[in-house]
Amino acid sequence: MTSEASGEATTTSEAAARTADLGDRGGADPDIKRRKLHVLEQMANRGIFFFTAALVLIAALFIDGFASLENITDVFHRAAPIGIVAVGMTFVVISANYLDLSVVAQVATAAVVLIGVSNNSNIPMAIGLALLIALAYGIVNGVAVGVFKANAVIVTLSTTFIGLGLLRWASGGSIYFGPSDGPIRSFGTTEIGPFPLSMIVLVVIAIGLHFLLNRTTFGFLLKSYGSNRNATRLAGVNTALVVVGAFLISALGSTIGGFVLAAFSNTAVSAMSSGFDFEALAAIIVGGTSVFGGKGSVLRTLLGVVFVSVLTNIMVLSGLGFGYQQMAIGALIAAAVSVDALARRAAGK
Repeated sequence: MTSEASGEATTTSEAAARTADLGDRGGADPDIKRRKLHVLEQMANRGIFFFTAALVLIAALFIDGFASLENITDVFHRAAPIGIVAVGMTFVVISANYLDLSVVAQVATAAVVLIGVSNNSNIPMAIGLALLIALAYGIVNGVAVGVFKANAVIVTLSTTFIGLGLLRWASGGSIYFGPSDGPIRSFGTTEIGPFPLSMIVLVVIAIGLHFLLNRTTFGFLLKSYGSNRNATRLAGVNTALVVVGAFLISALGSTIGGFVLAAFSNTAVSAMSSGFDFEALAAIIVGGTSVFGGKGSVLRTLLGVVFVSVLTNIMVLSGLGFGYQQMAIGALIAAAVSVDALARRAAGK
């Protein structure tokens, strides 16, 4: 009996040791998973800081003409309108409604109204009319998506076609030119050091929207809705108003972006904002805002704008054509979305 008991004890001890060993091995898996998740999250959330700094440094060292004051000022001039559009559209993306394709029509409409209607004398009236049109865009998009639960991409694609059609009908496809010595042109060309006035407007708007997103009840509800729509709805939140608010902010950003674009070029035509939707989306996603909603940063979108603008400028200075620029933007969007999707998958979301 003693021998049998001893044998059983030994067997039990060996089994326990094997179980403990397996437990130790299995315990490493969650640690590895957590480390991988941490790396992916850092890439999605912080990578834009390092990538932008590295891109600017490489361009300054190896690209002829990049570091010149004239070129840097030009980069800021071209970044300002798309940046204002992007920081506004960030709210739509955070709400998990992917993007607002109607920004193309809204930017062009604001530019044509400012140049064409004001005739450089009725500027307040032109600005007021453009803001009313922006209000209409925001309400139509927001109600269709927030109240009727329509697909945001389809809705905003429809309003883009309708808006551009109406704009071309009203303008007859004409190109409008502003006076070279008027206040609109003066705004578009005013610079403070290397910084255009339009870039300063972008930074001020970005700081204001950053505060709105991170320090107000609306911003909290927007992120909550983007993370979990059902839970936010069950909590008694009027989610339709949250969505309408996001589209109104996007419309306001697009309209101001149209004003800045018109002031910089001193011209306006219905086709002038082609590609603004995906350039803005590239800046937003590269900046770390998730296309799946719930998380994002206006200030990181601002860095994303700088990154995309510098990359485009590098390709222009290197003699690469528009086709290469389109491919680069497409690759940026694909890479950023992939990193975001991997981070969500690792987190089990």
